[in-house]
Amino acid sequence: MRHVLTIAAAAGVVLLVASPAGAGSAKAPTLKSLQAQITTLQKQVKTLKKRAALDENVIALTLEYSVCSTALTADAFQDTFTGLDAYFATQLAKPAYFGTQTPVNDYKTCSDFEIVRAHNQSPPNTNILRALLDIFKARSFAAHGVDLASPARHLSAQFFALARGFGSR
Repeated sequence: MRHVLTIAAAAGVVLLVASPAGAGSAKAPTLKSLQAQITTLQKQVKTLKKRAALDENVIALTLEYSVCSTALTADAFQDTFTGLDAYFATQLAKPAYFGTQTPVNDYKTCSDFEIVRAHNQSPPNTNILRALLDIFKARSFAAHGVDLASPARHLSAQFFALARGFGSR
């Protein structure tokens, strides 16, 4: 029996020495601290979802603007070709070189920016392209609730507000 007590005492000493000194003092996270972390993470997820939606709207608006811009540029080229054909026919008695021009489809993107495309302008001019660029005038933004003077506004937020103002998808 003495032998068993000696082994038990030795095992107890080994367990005391082997256990880390601070193991009992380290606290596991409490329910309250975990709930606070969850609340913080939920707020971050909500903010990130808003940013992602905003970014998607800005991308869509940029693509829509690009399609309208391309169609207006095509109109300017085609009007130039039509004007040259008219010049060749009247002044040089030559047949049409470029032929009939078919308007490019803008898929109604220009109407979202309230821009009316003008086909067959004679003489050709860049007024319609100016109308597309006038979207970026400060008063145009102000009419749609965007404050360009505020340094705190992000460009993406301004485009988003512009998209809502022009009825973009």
